[in-house]
Amino acid sequence: MQSHPTRSGVPLSDHPYPRRAWRRLTGVLVAAGLAGIVFGVIGLLALGIGYGLPLLPLMAIFLAALAVPLLLLTVQHPRVTVYEDGLWLQPLVWRGHWVPWAAIASIEDHTLIRRGQARDRDTEHFGQLIVVEGALPPLYAIVGMMAGLGRVRAFGISTHSHADYPRLLNAIQRHKPRRRAR
Repeated sequence: MQSHPTRSGVPLSDHPYPRRAWRRLTGVLVAAGLAGIVFGVIGLLALGIGYGLPLLPLMAIFLAALAVPLLLLTVQHPRVTVYEDGLWLQPLVWRGHWVPWAAIASIEDHTLIRRGQARDRDTEHFGQLIVVEGALPPLYAIVGMMAGLGRVRAFGISTHSHADYPRLLNAIQRHKPRRRAR
């Protein structure tokens, strides 16, 4: 993993969230939720230890577990910019990460979204999970674990979270390295 993310090559396409104001609001609320969880855990531990109440530290564990879905939300569908040499991922809250084409291990069906068309006015919802080897921080392992792929690092792309989804999927499929059969 690179210590300082760098983008290389010429940008070919950008795939932000279609509703940018909604995305910004979600980012602010998720960051506030994560900060609230941190302060809540610290407060529960301090009160539990300070007053000798054993149930408060137990409550802190359960409160900390509530951070997992928020952390998933921060990295599940990052903004993706396609370059000649790889992908630039900009997650909801954290700093961006560079993924060279050689790091893409596989493209899997997205198990964390409801597929198809829910209502008549909705567009069909499709997506893929992109499994990456070595180029993403451990936080992205939450996506792989929650999707049932194991402890792999992954991110998702979908019709609802990325503008021009077919072009993005086509670019990733076209540049994905071919793996030799073992």
